[in-house]
Amino acid sequence: MAFRVEISPRAFADLDGIAEYIRERGSFAQAEEWFNGIITALRTLEDLPNRCPVADESEDLEQEVRVLLYGKLNRRYRVYYSVRQKTPSTGAVHVFHVRHWARKSLSSDQLQKLKGDRTK
Repeated sequence: MAFRVEISPRAFADLDGIAEYIRERGSFAQAEEWFNGIITALRTLEDLPNRCPVADESEDLEQEVRVLLYGKLNRRYRVYYSVRQKTPSTGAVHVFHVRHWARKSLSSDQLQKLKGDRTK
């Protein structure tokens, strides 16, 4: 565990909203299973955060934004995050947004705003 995973308040709100949506249309058990599963997937970023591809939307940004895909088929979610490395094997992973994969892609400006928005 060389990298520390930091989940922004905005990303927690995204996760909470998605879990609530699943609960309303399914069950509490399904929502809990999804939430626990995505948290487990986020924890895998502690060891190999650079294994996920760079988001196409981050082309025009100064720092790479990576995207972790979580889920199966039409229930897949994109987790946007950036990696701040102190050394080649240590640093922090900042998770700042989670959205359903079928939603319209973010623009570079939207991605930059979400990336910089740590207060919401």
